[in-house]
Amino acid sequence: MTPPARPAVPMLFVEVEGVLRKTPDDLGRPYRGPFDIDVFVDAVERLRLWKGAGGRIIGFSQQSGVALGETDEQTAMRTLWTVRERVANLLDHVVLCPHHPDAPMPDHARCWCRLPKPGMLIAAQHEVALRQQEHYPLWMALLVARSPEALQAARDLDLDHVEGDVWRRDGGLTAAE
Repeated sequence: MTPPARPAVPMLFVEVEGVLRKTPDDLGRPYRGPFDIDVFVDAVERLRLWKGAGGRIIGFSQQSGVALGETDEQTAMRTLWTVRERVANLLDHVVLCPHHPDAPMPDHARCWCRLPKPGMLIAAQHEVALRQQEHYPLWMALLVARSPEALQAARDLDLDHVEGDVWRRDGGLTAAE
């Protein structure tokens, strides 16, 4: 007897900065803390459409301020969880890279998760797959981002990708496409 096959499910990787939450440039002022988060309403609607089509969603973020001593990892993670709450808990998982090449500590300066390296995206997808007992074929995945590093990671992984502003405005690809 063969074990049941895990269902193939569409996966959306979405960059938190600039796609889901407004950046200081969008707000016209610096952040005052993790609860000073404003999300794009159109991004929430796009997430609802993806989930409604049966897809999973991972929010990802580069939080280099942790490695540079500007914030701590707990605050950075709290920020991501606040974003998750503000987007109606539509994210199946959130993940961050706390590293930066200019960090004073070697273990904070080198990693496999800092974009455009693929570690953060692969580890997050693996975590969701273990939890949900699903698999996420590359041809069913989409990465939405603003940063050149995230878009390069998508190209390196051969993932379909779209710029965040275009996705929020026009929809780009959806889980059903």
